[in-house]
Amino acid sequence: MKSLDKELFLWFNQLGTEPLDFIWIFLTDKFVAIPFFGILMLLIWYKSNFKTAFVVGVFLVALVGLTDLFATLIKNWVERPRPCSVNSILNDQVRVVSDGLFKKVTTSNTEKCEKFSFFSSHAAVSFALATFLGLLLQKLRKSALYWMLLWAILVSVSRIYLGFHYPSDIFVGGVVGMVFGFIAFEIYQLIIQNYLPKFSFRPNK
Repeated sequence: MKSLDKELFLWFNQLGTEPLDFIWIFLTDKFVAIPFFGILMLLIWYKSNFKTAFVVGVFLVALVGLTDLFATLIKNWVERPRPCSVNSILNDQVRVVSDGLFKKVTTSNTEKCEKFSFFSSHAAVSFALATFLGLLLQKLRKSALYWMLLWAILVSVSRIYLGFHYPSDIFVGGVVGMVFGFIAFEIYQLIIQNYLPKFSFRPNK
């Protein structure tokens, strides 16, 4: 399995070309996601009311924080080197691009590559948000969950393309993220139904 993981990583990572780099860097950048989710929150506000959007926002912030914290704890426990780390046997074969649009490539890559790999925080947080919002927005459009999960997949795969994570890091991170997102949504539903029924997301426009 480890051998297959490394082979898949190298296969996809080395497909990279400069014309495609910007697309994957754009997808991976955390700051790019802010306006994207800002638009979704405005949509929830527009389709319901400010209080509902505020409660959803609180859940999303808590979900991101808890998912990222859990991923960090596991990383520091497992201590798996990233494929681009100086401690990795793949170090001289990895095509490392950039960790974001607004970061200096050399400094950013050096710092990022020496952090731990398993499992991907990007994948976990992306799938957690996608699952929670996808399930919520199904009240507006049934395909919402699929579109949100597609976004999460693209963000997650960008970590392989850019040279920072193995496929197994992405897969486990995605599964953990979906579990966190589903549990958070169920807790949200429970609290809304039993304690805050006036804040329920009922699209009225």
